[in-house]
Amino acid sequence: MIKKLKGKLEQFVRLLFVNSVTQLNDSIVLVEYPKSGGTWLGQLISSYLEIPFPRNKFPKLEKSLYHGHYLPEKNILNNKKIILLVRDGRDVMVSQYHHRLLWNDKNKLIPKDVHYYRSILEYDDFNDVKKNMSHFINFSFTHTPSKMQQYTYMGNWASFNEAWLKELNKRNNIYLIRYESLLENPYDTLAQMFSSFFGFEKINKQKLTTIIAKYSFENQTKRKAGEENVKSFLRKGIKGDWKNYFGEKEKEIFKKHANHMLIKLGYEDNTNW
Repeated sequence: MIKKLKGKLEQFVRLLFVNSVTQLNDSIVLVEYPKSGGTWLGQLISSYLEIPFPRNKFPKLEKSLYHGHYLPEKNILNNKKIILLVRDGRDVMVSQYHHRLLWNDKNKLIPKDVHYYRSILEYDDFNDVKKNMSHFINFSFTHTPSKMQQYTYMGNWASFNEAWLKELNKRNNIYLIRYESLLENPYDTLAQMFSSFFGFEKINKQKLTTIIAKYSFENQTKRKAGEENVKSFLRKGIKGDWKNYFGEKEKEIFKKHANHMLIKLGYEDNTNW
């Protein structure tokens, strides 16, 4: 109970900070829909800028990088630098299933989340991801968790990104990065951001290359990208894994809820996928 209360208090303090303190000390706010690669991007940016990246701890008053799943509400939009990380929602569905319903080295530290979703979904076999995927996709777009479970609910994948895209189109303090671009070309993706968004006239190539290597999937897991370990928070490290779990039924359900967002984000041109 004490650990749970401490976690809730940390979340509250962090939310308070990103609505106030971070705007005064030039901190950076990184937002993403859960399971879009935010921890990885946060590690890369904070290391290059040499600023703290406080996670699962109480924030301090110094300039830092704050990572969360915040909607563009209240005073959050007043932060000077906001980075919006997006990922193909179909891959997000697969990644979320593994994180919410199957035990890994990170979610076992917060078992209440896994217990919560397992108690609601009650599948016969949680390990049968393909069998359960169609129902899970629909659940992900229609279920709203209780306030006790998640008092800062960010909505579903489509509505979350819709809210941020509206702000992106009318503000210059928000910068969009694709998870897939980080996978395919991390150096150019980050260098472009540091140059155009942060105003760096010159990029320290050796420093950035070293940081990218340090936080690569291969270095952190000692596995090649694509080699799956379902018991690891860093499960597979690839794009397009949804194709291994989506059949026609899963495709139709996702299209019903979020095909418009796939098109807006440039992942598809139409419904013919």
